[in-house]
Amino acid sequence: MSLSYSERLILANQYAILENLDVHNALLHRSAREIVERGYEYLYDTLNPSVEAEVVPAAIGQEVYDILDMFRAIERSMIDIGRTPSELEANFEGFDPNNARAHFHFCEFVRRSLHYWQDLDKYPDTSHDASSLMRYRAMLLRWKSLGAPSALSEAQIAELAGTANASGTAHKVHTLVPKTAMRL
Repeated sequence: MSLSYSERLILANQYAILENLDVHNALLHRSAREIVERGYEYLYDTLNPSVEAEVVPAAIGQEVYDILDMFRAIERSMIDIGRTPSELEANFEGFDPNNARAHFHFCEFVRRSLHYWQDLDKYPDTSHDASSLMRYRAMLLRWKSLGAPSALSEAQIAELAGTANASGTAHKVHTLVPKTAMRL
């Protein structure tokens, strides 16, 4: 991370103010002030470890919104049909924090802190499946190709989930996600 002279000046003044107001942490604020005053770039990341160095791109936020909107449509449609999404393997299982870290944290924040998508509260934030994001993306492409409807038929939900109901028994077909992706 780099800071401009103006940013360093603003931060130095902020830390000087905090140094006087927050006497219990005055030494911490003084050290932070010295780091920015002297331009110790290597130590900038230590100034506030709770601030992420990397931002979550807007595209990831939009993708999470779209995925949650799709699962909301599935959830509401299944309620209208009188079934549950899990019957068609079409339920939201969260994001894998190891392989989709930004998606996971953004989703957790909008669902748990902002209380968006409360109708999906019963579903977890954490998936333990590394391929969940790939699965959601495949489902999302198909859902958008249908016009991103808020009401779906059981057949459409089964198609989104990659299941087929050919003889009354649902079974997996691997048309939406390549076989190699299913093994991840």
